Amino acid sequence: MIIEINYLTVALLAAVVSAVGGVLWAMGRSLLQQYGDMLRDQLAAHRTDVQRGQQSVLERLEAIDRELEDHAARITRLDVLVEKAPTHADLDKLYSRVNTTAEDVAEIKGTLKVIGESLRALMNRVAERGLP
Repeated sequence: MIIEINYLTVALLAAVVSAVGGVLWAMGRSLLQQYGDMLRDQLAAHRTDVQRGQQSVLERLEAIDRELEDHAARITRLDVLVEKAPTHADLDKLYSRVNTTAEDVAEIKGTLKVIGESLRALMNRVAERGLP
Protein backbone atom coordinates (compact mmCIF):
# COMPACT_ATOMS: atom_id res chain seq x y z
CA MET A 1 0.00 0.00 0.00
CA ILE A 2 1.37 3.22 -1.08
CA ILE A 3 0.14 6.51 0.30
CA GLU A 4 0.48 9.41 -1.98
CA ILE A 5 0.92 12.75 -0.39
CA ASN A 6 -0.28 15.46 -2.58
CA TYR A 7 0.92 18.92 -1.64
CA LEU A 8 -2.32 20.48 -2.79
CA THR A 9 -4.30 18.25 -0.41
CA VAL A 10 -1.97 19.08 2.44
CA ALA A 11 -2.24 22.78 1.66
CA LEU A 12 -6.04 22.58 1.52
CA LEU A 13 -6.19 20.62 4.78
CA ALA A 14 -3.86 23.12 6.41
CA ALA A 15 -6.00 25.99 5.14
CA VAL A 16 -9.21 24.37 6.43
CA VAL A 17 -7.66 23.60 9.82
CA SER A 18 -6.22 27.11 9.98
CA ALA A 19 -9.59 28.63 9.05
CA VAL A 20 -11.43 26.54 11.66
CA GLY A 21 -8.79 27.47 14.23
CA GLY A 22 -9.14 31.15 13.31
CA VAL A 23 -12.91 31.01 13.60
CA LEU A 24 -12.67 29.25 16.96
CA TRP A 25 -10.08 31.76 18.15
CA ALA A 26 -12.25 34.72 17.02
CA MET A 27 -15.34 33.25 18.67
CA GLY A 28 -13.44 32.57 21.87
CA ARG A 29 -11.99 36.07 21.89
CA SER A 30 -15.44 37.59 21.28
CA LEU A 31 -16.99 35.50 24.06
CA LEU A 32 -14.17 36.38 26.45
CA GLN A 33 -14.52 40.06 25.60
CA GLN A 34 -18.29 39.93 26.23
CA TYR A 35 -17.69 38.05 29.48
CA GLY A 36 -15.07 40.64 30.49
CA ASP A 37 -17.48 43.49 29.70
CA MET A 38 -20.20 41.79 31.74
CA LEU A 39 -17.82 41.31 34.69
CA ARG A 40 -16.65 44.94 34.44
CA ASP A 41 -20.27 46.16 34.47
CA GLN A 42 -21.12 43.93 37.43
CA LEU A 43 -18.02 45.09 39.30
CA ALA A 44 -18.88 48.74 38.61
CA ALA A 45 -22.45 48.16 39.84
CA HIS A 46 -21.11 46.42 42.94
CA ARG A 47 -18.70 49.28 43.66
CA THR A 48 -21.54 51.77 43.24
CA ASP A 49 -23.70 49.78 45.66
CA VAL A 50 -20.84 49.59 48.15
CA GLN A 51 -20.30 53.35 47.92
CA ARG A 52 -24.03 53.97 48.43
CA GLY A 53 -24.00 51.62 51.40
CA GLN A 54 -20.98 53.36 52.88
CA GLN A 55 -22.61 56.75 52.36
CA SER A 56 -25.78 55.50 54.02
CA VAL A 57 -23.80 54.15 56.97
CA LEU A 58 -21.89 57.44 57.28
CA GLU A 59 -25.14 59.42 57.24
CA ARG A 60 -26.61 57.16 59.92
CA LEU A 61 -23.47 57.50 62.04
CA GLU A 62 -23.58 61.28 61.72
CA ALA A 63 -27.25 61.26 62.75
CA ILE A 64 -26.40 59.07 65.74
CA ASP A 65 -23.53 61.42 66.67
CA ARG A 66 -25.87 64.42 66.54
CA GLU A 67 -28.42 62.56 68.64
CA LEU A 68 -25.75 61.60 71.16
CA GLU A 69 -24.60 65.22 71.39
CA ASP A 70 -28.21 66.26 71.98
CA HIS A 71 -28.58 63.61 74.68
CA ALA A 72 -25.34 64.72 76.31
CA ALA A 73 -26.59 68.32 76.43
CA ARG A 74 -29.92 67.20 77.87
CA ILE A 75 -28.19 65.06 80.49
CA THR A 76 -25.99 68.02 81.46
CA ARG A 77 -29.08 70.22 81.87
CA LEU A 78 -30.76 67.52 83.95
CA ASP A 79 -27.67 67.18 86.15
CA VAL A 80 -27.76 70.93 86.82
CA LEU A 81 -31.47 70.72 87.68
CA VAL A 82 -30.92 67.73 89.95
CA GLU A 83 -28.17 69.58 91.83
CA LYS A 84 -30.60 72.46 92.46
CA ALA A 85 -33.50 70.21 93.45
CA PRO A 86 -34.38 69.85 97.15
CA THR A 87 -32.86 66.89 98.95
CA HIS A 88 -34.62 64.49 101.31
CA ALA A 89 -33.33 66.52 104.26
CA ASP A 90 -34.78 69.71 102.74
CA LEU A 91 -38.13 67.99 102.22
CA ASP A 92 -38.10 66.67 105.81
CA LYS A 93 -37.55 70.22 107.09
CA LEU A 94 -40.32 71.51 104.85
CA TYR A 95 -42.76 68.81 106.01
CA SER A 96 -41.97 69.50 109.67
CA ARG A 97 -42.58 73.25 109.12
CA VAL A 98 -45.85 72.50 107.34
CA ASN A 99 -46.91 70.22 110.20
CA THR A 100 -45.96 72.88 112.78
CA THR A 101 -47.92 75.49 110.83
CA ALA A 102 -50.91 73.13 110.61
CA GLU A 103 -50.80 72.61 114.38
CA ASP A 104 -50.59 76.37 114.95
CA VAL A 105 -53.54 76.97 112.61
CA ALA A 106 -55.55 74.31 114.43
CA GLU A 107 -54.73 75.99 117.74
CA ILE A 108 -55.72 79.41 116.37
CA LYS A 109 -58.93 77.92 115.00
CA GLY A 110 -59.76 76.49 118.41
CA THR A 111 -58.97 79.80 120.09
CA LEU A 112 -61.15 81.70 117.61
CA LYS A 113 -63.96 79.26 118.24
CA VAL A 114 -63.72 79.92 121.98
CA ILE A 115 -63.57 83.69 121.36
CA GLY A 116 -66.62 83.43 119.11
CA GLU A 117 -68.56 81.49 121.73
CA SER A 118 -67.55 84.01 124.39
CA LEU A 119 -68.75 86.89 122.20
CA ARG A 120 -72.06 85.13 121.58
CA ALA A 121 -72.47 84.61 125.31
CA LEU A 122 -71.72 88.30 125.97
CA MET A 123 -74.14 89.35 123.24
CA ASN A 124 -76.83 87.12 124.72
CA ARG A 125 -76.27 88.67 128.16
CA VAL A 126 -76.35 92.14 126.69
CA ALA A 127 -79.51 91.25 124.84
CA GLU A 128 -81.12 89.81 127.98
CA ARG A 129 -80.05 92.47 130.45
CA GLY A 130 -79.40 95.47 128.29
CA LEU A 131 -76.35 97.66 128.28
CA PRO A 132 -75.15 98.78 131.72
